[in-house]
Amino acid sequence: MTYCTIAEITAEVPDADLIQITNDTAGGSTVDNTVITNAINYVDNIIDGYLRGRYTLPLNTVPDELKFIAIDYVKYRLYSRRMYTEIPPVIEQRYKELTQLLKDIQMGKFSLGVEDTNAISNSKITSNKSLTSSSVNKYYNEAKWDQYDSFLNS
Repeated sequence: MTYCTIAEITAEVPDADLIQITNDTAGGSTVDNTVITNAINYVDNIIDGYLRGRYTLPLNTVPDELKFIAIDYVKYRLYSRRMYTEIPPVIEQRYKELTQLLKDIQMGKFSLGVEDTNAISNSKITSNKSLTSSSVNKYYNEAKWDQYDSFLNS
């Protein structure tokens, strides 16, 4: 699934910058859309890696939050191609923030507003109260299950 488009990237980054960070020809004067496409594909795979296991992929629709993350991540990816060009501080700071945001999405601390695979599987779990009353449950009393629940919810 593609989380952003070339048009969204070109709308965000000035043409002169895009030429500089995408065109590998000496003195080139055009934007290389293949480089942008490669960066988008890279970012799509990174985002999927964070979402895998929490959400069923591909998502039916792309939430705006993921689109914004993808656009900022692609900008970082494009600027970081140039080893001897300094990445603008705002792009580098945003990259750090969105990496943390992706981790929060992965951990369920930030909801995308789409169906969460983990929430579905957690709702199918039997209540711990029925497990503690079972004679089979010799080692985990109600206090242990409550402790386990609080660990999961922290």
